[in-house]
Amino acid sequence: MFRVLKVLFLLAMLAGIFLLFDKNSEDITIYFLNERGYSIPGYLAFIGFIMVGVIVGYFISLRSLFSYRSEISKLVKNNKEISEELDSLRNVAVGEEFNFSEKE
Repeated sequence: MFRVLKVLFLLAMLAGIFLLFDKNSEDITIYFLNERGYSIPGYLAFIGFIMVGVIVGYFISLRSLFSYRSEISKLVKNNKEISEELDSLRNVAVGEEFNFSEKE
């Protein structure tokens, strides 16, 4: 039932977008690196600008994704070192001499 409602909602949105594009089919002149400009229908300009925005947003999110992955790998490495140090401290017998490592 929920899938049917999703499909109907999607079809209604597509019909609305089609009607919006049909009403805005006037030509738009875009001046991009020449004096004459390019004359294209309004709905194509709308779709083109949305596609450019999505691509730019994707590249911006990729940059943050890579920085988060590097930070996570550093934290995992640090966690592993601390875990190994904790395990070595658990294995020390009571009353036994213990020499601290260089890190401390």
